Amino acid sequence: MADTKYSQENGCQSNVSASSTLSRAHYSNPNASLPPNNTMHALRGHMLQKAQPLPLSPQTSVGGASNLYNSKEINHKIPMLRQSSYQAGSQSGSENDTTSSASMIPAAASTQYAIKSGLGHDFNKILCTQNNINDNMVQNVIYAFTGIQGKYLKKDVVSGKFKLDVKAKNLNVVQAGMLLRLSELGYYHDLVQSYTDMKSGLCALGLMGQGFISALRNELTKYYGMVALLQEQLNKQKQVEKTNVFNSTTIRPERLTLMKILVWSVDPLQRLQLLASIAEACQEKKGGALASTVHGFLNNGNPMVKSLAKELLLAICGPLYQMLTKWLLEGEICDPHGEFFIECLVEVGPDRLWHDKYRVRSSMLPNFVSSDMAHKILVTGKSINFLCEICQDKHPVKGRDELKQCIEENAEHIFSSVADTKLHSTIDSIYLNTSKRVLDIVMGPHKLLEHLQAMRRYLLLGQGDFIGILMENLKSELDKPAKELYSYDLSSIMDAAIRSTNAQYDDPEILNHLDVRIMSPCEGDIGWDILSLQYTVRGPLATMLEPSMCIYQVLFKPLWRMKHMEFVLSSKIWKDQKCNSKPLRPMAAELDRVLYRLHLFTSEMIHFIHQMQYYILFEVIECSWAELQEKVQHAKALDDILNAHDEFLTTIKCGAFLDSNSGELCHNMETVYEGIVRLEVWQDKFYELCFRELNARKEYQKNILESEKTGKFGITAEKKLERDQENKIFEQTLSSLDKSLENIGGDYEKAVRCFLLALNSNNDHNLQLFGIRLDFNEYYKKRDQRLGVPLTFEHMRMSNIYFNNNKSLLGSRIN
Repeated sequence: MADTKYSQENGCQSNVSASSTLSRAHYSNPNASLPPNNTMHALRGHMLQKAQPLPLSPQTSVGGASNLYNSKEINHKIPMLRQSSYQAGSQSGSENDTTSSASMIPAAASTQYAIKSGLGHDFNKILCTQNNINDNMVQNVIYAFTGIQGKYLKKDVVSGKFKLDVKAKNLNVVQAGMLLRLSELGYYHDLVQSYTDMKSGLCALGLMGQGFISALRNELTKYYGMVALLQEQLNKQKQVEKTNVFNSTTIRPERLTLMKILVWSVDPLQRLQLLASIAEACQEKKGGALASTVHGFLNNGNPMVKSLAKELLLAICGPLYQMLTKWLLEGEICDPHGEFFIECLVEVGPDRLWHDKYRVRSSMLPNFVSSDMAHKILVTGKSINFLCEICQDKHPVKGRDELKQCIEENAEHIFSSVADTKLHSTIDSIYLNTSKRVLDIVMGPHKLLEHLQAMRRYLLLGQGDFIGILMENLKSELDKPAKELYSYDLSSIMDAAIRSTNAQYDDPEILNHLDVRIMSPCEGDIGWDILSLQYTVRGPLATMLEPSMCIYQVLFKPLWRMKHMEFVLSSKIWKDQKCNSKPLRPMAAELDRVLYRLHLFTSEMIHFIHQMQYYILFEVIECSWAELQEKVQHAKALDDILNAHDEFLTTIKCGAFLDSNSGELCHNMETVYEGIVRLEVWQDKFYELCFRELNARKEYQKNILESEKTGKFGITAEKKLERDQENKIFEQTLSSLDKSLENIGGDYEKAVRCFLLALNSNNDHNLQLFGIRLDFNEYYKKRDQRLGVPLTFEHMRMSNIYFNNNKSLLGSRIN
């Protein structure tokens, strides 16, 4: 009776025939269309006008759920949905007997309407049946939301998507469409869940991958909270139907229908789709590659995508922050899965700690960490490790607490594309403080600059007086075959040279690093070929300078060779010429022609060697050293000094013609040196011949004088014939030596012209000026027409090709 009274009060004038339209046969085919029904069309309009918003729950979230799934947003969307449903119903008329239409009727209004229409108990029974069907479909949808199959929705075993059960024959096309539409939420739920299953093989890897999986599971937990709200509302709705506590004075609450759930599912569906898309892009990735992939979604213009990507990225970078903090503050790497962008090479020893033990792993470098920032991070941790392990300095790093607090409070700053955030400035500050501390230690107690100065003076021959005395003292030993030399003999000679020169005033600690080294000899080598000075560095200096020591050995050999040639010319050839010129005056008439040529060639060689020494020792080494000192004074980190030192050595290698582009110059210079050595050997033979002849003549004259004293007055014809024969042999040998000297001079001149042409065709302006200084009076230019050709770019290019491909042809043309 209460239901009849409720219907009469709402003024519903429909009869029993109208209610029969609600119970017509259901369509088993979801794609079939329903026939129009004008009666239900009018009834739907009345219900939509009476419908009230659905209060899902006074709570806005369950289990920490997001506020984007709340009742306010649903109630805001429902009026618009009613209007669209009304328009759709006016066209098809197929929903007049469906659950979705019936469920849109407010309970109190429908009861009163039924009573006024005289439907009575039959209408309530039909309405109850329709409500039960609606509740069953809603329950199936809720099951599908969590990936569970139900009465109407089954999973496809291949695709994993939901499809309608073929046995469900009481659904019309609208219900079927909404069920399939809502089941997409369950499909994406299953997809996201599969990326959180370690056994699926699709999830991200490593500790950062576990952070990503944890974030996905948190998102699913929020989603489950929203689904729980729907289940709770449905349970209450069923409880109300069972107890039947409503009467004519009670306002029945809005029912939970497929249409309302469809409105509610818009945001969850979009969020799950985004999660699935991000998770798919991140599968089987780890470390910085995983973070870079998620960071790429921050560039999306959709605020929802950016917000979601930021939440996921913060969860992913949690282990990264821990590894970064440990590296920056303790110099240690805790990276069991190889995710950190700083890599430690375990096989590298402590002596290579600074240069080779640590490096940036580019494959794990996140795209939001610039290469400059990665370098600073690398140097900071490496410096702390260097201080602790090599220098035994274990004081805490300044700014430790500030970095921890900054990472905890401003973790997202590392994602900034502009390095002007507080986190970047904090890392810069720690980098500068750590670098300054390393500099203070290596430049203070360990005297890095003093050791670099010592290597320049002794290994690069900057201490001229010491090198000169050392060569003078070692000459007798180094002229021996290489197999007859012993390092302890040479070391004692070197110590004597130190005590005889200004080197004795150097720091004894510096001098203790200097020693003599004998390299492995080859067949035919003499002492000059295998001797080398060695500067031994220990402790932290060995860690820093060890890679450079081999370069010093490479540079020492050509510099020592050049200094030896200068020593041969000045202390041997020229000195012998000055000392022997007066004793040989009696033979001047016979020797003038040869001596003139000898003095000419000697002057040419001395000029060449002096200019070569000036260029390499002053213009190259000293000028580069001045630049190195300036860079050391302005250095902010140890790497700045080491890089400047490497540039210093590289410049010297180029200036000493030891780089890959100076092969022809080096070859021609060695040919010049060979000419000097040949001249030394020739001069020894020449003076030996001259003095032998001079002594023979003196002995002959002496015999004549002695014979006069005895009254014999002269010598015998036999002795005179013997003397004439010796004189003839002398003249023939002298003529042969003259031709040999001419060949030596010709070969030397040819080598110098080739050297000058190589200098002039070089792209280095300094080498071109050096060539002009070598041929200051254009002596060689007048004797080689190629040296007078203007060196255009094409000429320089063709000259290089000519030298590289036609060396033998070049020599024949010069002759």
